[in-house]
Amino acid sequence: MNIPLVLRAASFFTGFAALLLIEGAIPYARSGQKRSFRVLFHLSISMVNSILLYLVLTRPISAALSLTGSRHTGLAHWLGLNGWWEVAATVIVFDFWDYWMHRANHLAPFLWRFHKAHHSDMEIDVTTSARFHPGELIISNSIKCIMILAWGPSLIGLLAFDILLTTFSQFHHSNLNIPNRLQDQIERIIVTPRMHRCHHALHENCFNTNFATILSVWDRIGGSYHLAGDRGEMESIGLPKPRGPATMQLAPFLLTPVKGK
Repeated sequence: MNIPLVLRAASFFTGFAALLLIEGAIPYARSGQKRSFRVLFHLSISMVNSILLYLVLTRPISAALSLTGSRHTGLAHWLGLNGWWEVAATVIVFDFWDYWMHRANHLAPFLWRFHKAHHSDMEIDVTTSARFHPGELIISNSIKCIMILAWGPSLIGLLAFDILLTTFSQFHHSNLNIPNRLQDQIERIIVTPRMHRCHHALHENCFNTNFATILSVWDRIGGSYHLAGDRGEMESIGLPKPRGPATMQLAPFLLTPVKGK
């Protein structure tokens, strides 16, 4: 049995189901789309992506982990990190890398062609966290292989990062109506739904801000943090184009990288 794969799948479906139920009870914004269709559409994309990544990148990632582990190479080994110190450091280092990877997806035209498939969603809820173009995931996970070689994480450390990345992505994409006062406090440490909703908003104050996934400090350090104090800033979600039914159709979604800029 592939225990890491089982743990990742279990954490994904547990978080997804829990947040789907909670946001249904206390939604921040009303949905103009059928929720059951959004769940089916985005979960189908996620399942195809998971199979594709498993077939294409399981061996390279395993080989990178095996190489650094057997030869004790990578910064983590050179620093003498082990146990829970190594796990914590790995989560922080990879979360920092993920922040810059996300910024690159917005700044580099080639990467944006793939990443804009995620941003084309005209609503944002927990299902949006499963909406990624397969090309983007193959590119980012290939670069993660290089990160593994450079850092030399343990399997547990990398697994902890992957599970936390998925869990926090589900949380900050969720359509939860959390009081602003509470989000003010939470946002000092981790990314909140308000903070990431701003990232998906069309408003000029919000777009190209708030790139972090787990720790919000990276946006503060990188000068990309924006506190969305006005609800009006976050009313319009998605991209100027495409708009309408095409954003929830499979063919236009997959063809996003070859359509426009």
